[in-house]
Amino acid sequence: MKKTLAVIIAVLLIGLLFAALYPSLMRGGESGTTTSLPTKSKKFPPPKKTVTSTVHVTTSVTFTEKTKTVTTSPGTTIQNKVSPKTSEKIRLSFPYIYEKPANWNGKCIIFVHGMGRDKSVWRRDMDEFKKYGYCVFAFDLPHHGERGRYEPKYFYDVVKTGSEEILLIEKFLREDGATEVYLISRSLGSIVAGVALGESGIEKATLLLASANLTYVFSNVEPKTEQEREMIQELLSDFNKLKEIDPLYRLPEYDGMIHFHCGKKDPLLPPKSCIMAYEAASSATERKIIWHDLGHAMPFEEYFNDVLAFFEGTPRESGLLASINISDDCGDGICGVDEDWRSCPYDCIGKRLLVAFQLHIEESPGKAPYYNESREIFMKYADTLDRLAEVFEKHGAKLSIQTEKQFADADVKFGRLILRELLERGHGIGVQSHMGHHISELGLVTDEQKLEYTRAVKEVVAKAIGREPTNIGGGFEMENIGLLGVCDGCLGFISMTAVEKPYFLKTGKTPTRLHPWILPNVQMIDLKTEEWLIHDEYGSLVYIPGWYKSKSFEIDCRHDSRCFDAATASLQEALKDLEEGMINTWYASSHLYQCGVDEEAEKVLNAYDEWLGKLKPLVKKEVIVFLTFDEIAEIYLKWEKARQRLTGQVPPYSGSPSPTSDFTAYSDKPQRTVTETTTKPGTTYIATIGERGQDDDITWKDRNKDYNLYDNLTRDQHFYSNRDNQRRGS
Repeated sequence: MKKTLAVIIAVLLIGLLFAALYPSLMRGGESGTTTSLPTKSKKFPPPKKTVTSTVHVTTSVTFTEKTKTVTTSPGTTIQNKVSPKTSEKIRLSFPYIYEKPANWNGKCIIFVHGMGRDKSVWRRDMDEFKKYGYCVFAFDLPHHGERGRYEPKYFYDVVKTGSEEILLIEKFLREDGATEVYLISRSLGSIVAGVALGESGIEKATLLLASANLTYVFSNVEPKTEQEREMIQELLSDFNKLKEIDPLYRLPEYDGMIHFHCGKKDPLLPPKSCIMAYEAASSATERKIIWHDLGHAMPFEEYFNDVLAFFEGTPRESGLLASINISDDCGDGICGVDEDWRSCPYDCIGKRLLVAFQLHIEESPGKAPYYNESREIFMKYADTLDRLAEVFEKHGAKLSIQTEKQFADADVKFGRLILRELLERGHGIGVQSHMGHHISELGLVTDEQKLEYTRAVKEVVAKAIGREPTNIGGGFEMENIGLLGVCDGCLGFISMTAVEKPYFLKTGKTPTRLHPWILPNVQMIDLKTEEWLIHDEYGSLVYIPGWYKSKSFEIDCRHDSRCFDAATASLQEALKDLEEGMINTWYASSHLYQCGVDEEAEKVLNAYDEWLGKLKPLVKKEVIVFLTFDEIAEIYLKWEKARQRLTGQVPPYSGSPSPTSDFTAYSDKPQRTVTETTTKPGTTYIATIGERGQDDDITWKDRNKDYNLYDNLTRDQHFYSNRDNQRRGS
């Protein structure tokens, strides 16, 4: 009896034990023999008793239905239920680090390392972002870290597979409760990320040492090994394969917010390739380039504060736009009864060219003495200026005068006040800062010293006209051009002109811009870097372009009977390339001393009278409208404010190839794909790569507009970008 009872008790105990272990055994069976659950490493204790949940995984993990509890503060928890009805199993079969702080804000950052590195390179970066509540995720790219050793022959696989893994990681993080997913990448990782972003829903991305257009990059990098040479030749010979891993063809589909941090002196990924990446992100809600005075390096200290502000911040309005008022209906696509092209250019501008005439007044009339040193000389040229203004007024035109301090000082000193009078007559008065001539002789080294020089000119002009001038010509030789604009502690200029000639002299490239843009806060000492050509909606200074497609930049009728030929040719090109719905601008230039005095002036003024008379029919029809630079800047800023209100997007002032079509409607308006057969007359086609081909007769217009950046690219491919001339809503 006792033996029987003992056997019964033993059987019952075994049964209870089996019942307790059965669920665990079954769960283990679901994962398969090659999959293990994530193991937790030692926890990192942040300040104030916060706890970090850390997962380091070197095999795969399968997430099925579960409830995840995250402690955010004492007594507070967040539970995220993942239902099998609304989600798929997410398998991550590669090594990664996944850490979630106790003060988690619901947002996660994916970190993508560079060539030859691994996930651990982000250790410091991840720890710092966790302090601000971000969960962090770093992984080894294919053939890196725990996944092997990188060799050039793996380049394609690294980018292709790595980009697919980023998409998988994004899903994984959202399954695990992330409300927003961000990304930070570096170098090769930025190429991988650039490919992935086009298919992702990642809200914000920061690409460090970014690049696009691998054809250009490979053509400008000298292979270090035979393996590298073979890899480059293989990819360049298979264009379809190259397109799969080139951000140039993927970034146009990304509609989140993206910042690019690039080195001005990067020898591996040239600055132009970073600009190409920026240009490719044409659908981004926000895009920005931040330049660093570095080579191929981007240490934590260089980028962290900016990226943290980007991730933490909310959309902001520049000081330029804060002072601009438009109606609540402006930007709705309908030119209402209470609107016109001046009050709401975004809805009503139509297809017209805003024309200015830039008149520089230097320190002296070409030779000593200065204007403020001789009453006689000043009065003669003041009289010429008055008569020139009368000629312009006769034809419904305006002058935009930019003067150095000597003429403005003489105007007050000798009591003529011609500048104030012309301002009241509707002409524009701004500042000419001839700083470039004085940088060496005056020892202007720092931006502070240069600002002092320009500030002194501005103060003298302000005294002469009785108000602050807001337009400047010249004065661009700065490390940070934004200091001239509208921001705290800056000089307060709204618009800038007159860089076309020095740009041409430095690069040999003709001006190819018809639309104003807001300058980024970059250096303009070396114009060849072309970083100043990028629009930055948070910048402080509008640039107004002129002398479209011209190699001549001054009108001097004293000794040339055909003095207006270059200006007329440039104007005709601008009229031919007008874009409906955009702010199209053009100007020509001369100097006061080139107008002469006495009889010489009579001859010059007659030439102006004849030229303006030829333009009068266009003025009457408002095909061209003469305005001052100040007026053009205001109209452009109204247009830009309405555009930002409606779209929240940076205008794509330069095109990029569409990954799905040869032709893409490309403007500030919502985009739609068109084909050659449906394209209407007037469409502007822009070649980004290559020359005119045999089959391009219908579509090609040899303009090369906005593509000075694409010099020296291969000529065996043709891509086009179209700025659609149809009104929004069509």
